[in-house]
Amino acid sequence: MARRTGILQEVIGTIGRLLGQCHGGIAVTFALALPVVIGAMGIASDYGMMIKLRTDLQKAADAAAVAGAREIPLARTNAAQIKSAAQSFATFALTGDSAATAAALKGSDLTITITVIDNFSAVKVDVSQVWTPFFAHFLQAGITPIKVTATARFVGSNNICVLGLAGSGRGVYLDKNSRLTGNNCGVFSNSTASDSLSVNTGAYLKAQVICAAGGSNTSSSGSVDPLPVTDCPAMADPLVDRPAPSSGGCDQTGFSLLNQTRTLNPGVYCGGLTVDGISTVTLSPGTYVIKNGPLLIEGKTTLKGDGVSFFVTGSSPGSLLFTPNTHISLSAPVNGTMAGLLVFEDRDLGVKLKHKISSNDAHSLIGTIYLPVGDLVVDANKPVADQSAYTAIIVQHLELNSGPNLVLNSNYETTDVPVPAGLKGTKQVILTQ
Repeated sequence: MARRTGILQEVIGTIGRLLGQCHGGIAVTFALALPVVIGAMGIASDYGMMIKLRTDLQKAADAAAVAGAREIPLARTNAAQIKSAAQSFATFALTGDSAATAAALKGSDLTITITVIDNFSAVKVDVSQVWTPFFAHFLQAGITPIKVTATARFVGSNNICVLGLAGSGRGVYLDKNSRLTGNNCGVFSNSTASDSLSVNTGAYLKAQVICAAGGSNTSSSGSVDPLPVTDCPAMADPLVDRPAPSSGGCDQTGFSLLNQTRTLNPGVYCGGLTVDGISTVTLSPGTYVIKNGPLLIEGKTTLKGDGVSFFVTGSSPGSLLFTPNTHISLSAPVNGTMAGLLVFEDRDLGVKLKHKISSNDAHSLIGTIYLPVGDLVVDANKPVADQSAYTAIIVQHLELNSGPNLVLNSNYETTDVPVPAGLKGTKQVILTQ
């Protein structure tokens, strides 16, 4: 403002000197026109200043809205946290002091209003500044205060650690002191039932975001962190277009081992694959097609393998079962049709299977368990998948009971096993206004 006043004074001084050098009618004419000239110059100066102020305010509002939108996946439904991030950014951009209070801003004729809109998917920032022009307000009374607005939308997605695909029933069900932890990933249930997400006696559920298409039910002795978001839109199956591996003819029929140490090769195991007793089985890399029979790992068997996957198929398929005293360590393939998939259940199965992980030593299960038709029950007494870089579970229904501790990590960068498309979230923010 001082700079603009100085410029006008300098111009007026110059005009005065010119008048002193003019004579007769020229001087009179120039003097009569002088107010118009000064007024025009003043208005031009005001509008130039207004444009600069508006530009500065808009930049601050845009930056604050983006900062707030970036906070959405971290704050989830905590509006105060989102607003605080946007407010601090706007305050710093306008004053250079992120700790400035609303009262201080008001004293500077600045007002910032932050609003979280569209069901916690966007942030709107309104900034206004009271400004008194020298001349322009005579022509346009509404020129002050200067007002700008900006809206930024979070259009990314969270990492998926659990997705219950079923449209009805309890999509995700925790009972009897069970625990489910999703580290930097979300738990989602597509069921529209009132107990779409159910956390019962002594159970505990924690994830980055917890979302149910229907309702949620938490018992007085259960705990959920954060509070579930209900009535969420159902999430499409991210693997629906993933091609299934070919099954072909039988390489083995009714294959079983008891008290043996063996290395097995990929192939089609018709009638299933059973290992029992005190056995140690190493799986060579590749796909093990379990056709018309179960995958039973029982007794005190040790089953290990890197770069392996199981495809469950057939007209009379069987379930996957890891019993309590087994030792399981598996990682999915790095490339090929089954890259990133530890278990793939045929989408065309004519029956609904219930698969079960009861092993008390299944700490490493790296990859994705994909059961688009069946359910998965986890009822081990010790932590499951807790030492895995990442584990994702996409099933019809997921049930935890009898005290298991299922830990699902999302440390994707620490393993060569790829994350199937659609499971890894994005953090994209766009300005929409």
